[in-house]
Amino acid sequence: MGLPLPKPVAGLVTLLWLLTATVHAPASELNLQGYIKSYLIAQEGQPNSLFTLPSLTRSQNNIRLMLDIFSSQTVWQIHYEVSPLLSSRAGNPLATNTLPTAPGYRLTDLDPLLGASGNKRSVLQNLDRLNVQFQFADGDLTVGRQAITFGSARMINPTDVFLPFNLGTLNTEYRVGVDSIRYQKAWGELGELDVGLVFGDDAQSRNSAAFVQIKQNFRGKDLKFSFIQFADQTLVGGGLEGALGNFGVWLEIASVSGPDDYTRGSVGVDYAFTANTFAMVEYHVSSAGTTDTELYLNHFESLAFKTGGVFLLGRHYIIANLAQTFSPLWQASVQTVRNLDDHSSFTALSANYNVAEDIYLDFGIYLFQGKGFEVNDTLGSEYGATANAVYTSIRFYF
Repeated sequence: MGLPLPKPVAGLVTLLWLLTATVHAPASELNLQGYIKSYLIAQEGQPNSLFTLPSLTRSQNNIRLMLDIFSSQTVWQIHYEVSPLLSSRAGNPLATNTLPTAPGYRLTDLDPLLGASGNKRSVLQNLDRLNVQFQFADGDLTVGRQAITFGSARMINPTDVFLPFNLGTLNTEYRVGVDSIRYQKAWGELGELDVGLVFGDDAQSRNSAAFVQIKQNFRGKDLKFSFIQFADQTLVGGGLEGALGNFGVWLEIASVSGPDDYTRGSVGVDYAFTANTFAMVEYHVSSAGTTDTELYLNHFESLAFKTGGVFLLGRHYIIANLAQTFSPLWQASVQTVRNLDDHSSFTALSANYNVAEDIYLDFGIYLFQGKGFEVNDTLGSEYGATANAVYTSIRFYF
């Protein structure tokens, strides 16, 4: 009698068996795509009252393979990414702004470090999608690792708890996958009913979730209602998107109750000055944050930050973005995030150039302003303790 397989291995064996059966099913169609991205980042040294961080240069490649398998009523989706990382200074390889938020809401997972890891050299991996979608006449059932997105706002989504990107993340092309069973059904001509279960480590209730999301269009306005039960917390929220004259407008609000009660909201407006110039401004408020900078570091241990998708430390923010298209090949943008409580800010300037078909060059600067670490081991501001950086990258799609 054989020994039972560990849960992660047993689950992977089952999925591979199902995949093999699907691939060999009649009339299967395979579609393989991917990208290769190479980043070079230079971060200046930063002195403060406690210590001095030396300058840092980091190189990282991201290689993502994406396989879709289509049959008569099922679609398989598999995304796998491997990321070699080389740094001039030893540090945590998972703490890099070229990667999305650290994976969570996953039942089980691969080790993020692939093979042996040195202090300056590491290879990361991420099985970011592994799901099958069953297509029925009245809706779609998707089982496995997939992307789930909530919200109506453009920059900060209060109803989004499933691993939103931090504003400083560079590689945001694909949202982080979570392990879920999800059913989506069309509701009227423009509406949708979206319900599901999301599983965290060992499917325990404290790190898993259940959700209902309803979308509907009413008199030209897109309306959304969200109900999420996560980590013993209950989120009730909604959003609106529409137009007011020549302006696009949006509003999103979420109220969370449970061991950690808080409310978050975002309201914004966008406007196209010309066919090539576009701007947007958003105000965000969050009672999950604080106006006392001495409490900033303690907030990382709260449920809002650990499981609720909150990553801003303060309470009041203005976020502005201006994008300009100079030609079909050249685009540039500038985005500023300002913490209205501690008066610190983060500004990102970026540009990209389409070198050839499927090949792009990117250039950017990250600028941070504010007070750094204080003598009492606390942050003087949200962004003041972060060093300025420049980066360049090349992207190739196939």
